[in-house]
Amino acid sequence: MMLTADTSARIRAALAENPGAVLEEIAERLDVTPRDVVMHLPEGEAVTVGGAHFEEVMREMTAWGEVTFVINTGDVILEAKGVVPKGGMARGFYNLHGKPIGGHLKADHCELIGFVSRKLFESDTHSVQFYNQRGGCMFKVYLGRDARHRLIPEQVERFAAFRDRIAARARDPVENG
Repeated sequence: MMLTADTSARIRAALAENPGAVLEEIAERLDVTPRDVVMHLPEGEAVTVGGAHFEEVMREMTAWGEVTFVINTGDVILEAKGVVPKGGMARGFYNLHGKPIGGHLKADHCELIGFVSRKLFESDTHSVQFYNQRGGCMFKVYLGRDARHRLIPEQVERFAAFRDRIAARARDPVENG
């Protein structure tokens, strides 16, 4: 759905008013999707690629170490800390066989992947966020923190390098047909 100029302005105003807000809360308040909010983040806070990169992104994250896997249904915010396990496609799902992170993800429902770097509750965060065709957030993967609650520099470097690499390829007309 195409947003009106007024709706886009309201999203930008809500983000400016509370830059550390939970994206789903802004979406609910303004009656838009979380993907709509991500697409209106200020310059430099979100880099997006198509959902066709789902498997590649999942494979990359297996090498990042401990992260926080988050699912926000509105009623529940479920977090699991661990290493993203190796996975693969079978029976229409991308299957993760690990603990505590395991499950079955409908990869073909993923339309957009956002590499989001922003403050959340006054803390710097970096996350990979997966959005379905309806604009809902399937899940997010936040970079880990050390014992003093600081981002792990090696993860931040890997995140930024991969984000830049995949975004450059996603813009390449030769690579994308």
